[in-house]
Amino acid sequence: MNTACHPYSTTRAARRYVSPRTRPLNDYERETRALSYMLKEADCPEAALQAAAAEMAALVWGPCNLIPAPDHTGDTAANRRLAKAIAAHVKGGAEVHDILTRTAPSPSTCDRHRTRGPAVSVAEHNIARRPGRPIPCRRTFIVDNVLVGGNTIRACFNALGFGTGLVFGDASFPHE
Repeated sequence: MNTACHPYSTTRAARRYVSPRTRPLNDYERETRALSYMLKEADCPEAALQAAAAEMAALVWGPCNLIPAPDHTGDTAANRRLAKAIAAHVKGGAEVHDILTRTAPSPSTCDRHRTRGPAVSVAEHNIARRPGRPIPCRRTFIVDNVLVGGNTIRACFNALGFGTGLVFGDASFPHE
C-alpha cells in the first residue's frame, strides 16, 4: 500500500487480489478471490479460514493485538473469527479485542466497487470504538478480509487512534 496515502502505517496483505475485469486470472488468483469471499462470512469453511489465517499470521509477530473490522452492517463475527484463527498462529502470541462497531450501517464497499460506484468515504464508514477497558499497549493490527481503497482500515484507525491493517487480499494496487 502507498504510505503517502496512509501516513500512519502500512497495511499488510497476504495476497494480491486481482479483478477478473482487468485480465484473465490464473489458478492462484482465482483461489485468492474465492478465499477472500469466503472470509466475508462468519460460517466460512474451517479449512479456508485456517489457510488464510496462517498466511496472515506470518506477516505479524507477537505479542500483539488483533482488532476485527466491522462489516458494512456493523457485525464483526466474520472478522472476529478470522482474528481468532490468526491469533492461534502468531509467534509470540496475540489477543483479539472486539472493540469496533458502526454507529450506523454503511454502504457495502464490495457492492460499490463491483458496480464501479464511488468509494465509501472514511466518514461514511461510521466506525467507532465501543466503550470499555483499554487494551494492552503493543503492536495492533486491524483485521479485514480485503483492502480495496483503504478507507475501512483508515476509518478503523481513526476510531482507535492507532493500528496497522492486516488483510488477506489487497486489491488497492494498480492493476496490470
